Amino acid sequence: MARLVGRTGDEIRALKPAARDAWMEIEANVLRSGVVDQALKELCFRFLANGADVRQLERYAGRERVALEWAYAIAFDSDRADDGLWSRLHSLFSEPELVDLGCAIGFELGRQHWRRSVGLPTRGD
Repeated sequence: MARLVGRTGDEIRALKPAARDAWMEIEANVLRSGVVDQALKELCFRFLANGADVRQLERYAGRERVALEWAYAIAFDSDRADDGLWSRLHSLFSEPELVDLGCAIGFELGRQHWRRSVGLPTRGD
């Protein structure tokens, strides 16, 4: 059931200009830019939007695999962020990259939940 019929995410955020402005800042400086490759962030965002099936992880290796493991831990099971995961993360990412990627995953997760709650698809405008 659509909660806010006929509106896009941008139109909804525009109802509260300060929220719109804050979101634009996050989108520009965390979700669409930063020190982590944008393709890797988008992979994590799609993983979250498509239900984050942990079985999908087997298709990936290296940075992609570890980033997806972390996305899963952030979104669904924080116990998976154990010493082993952190060791793998630190072996493949710098600390600035970890901050950038972790924040991007967290903000995207929040956006997707918010979009669902107002009746919008998880990805879009």
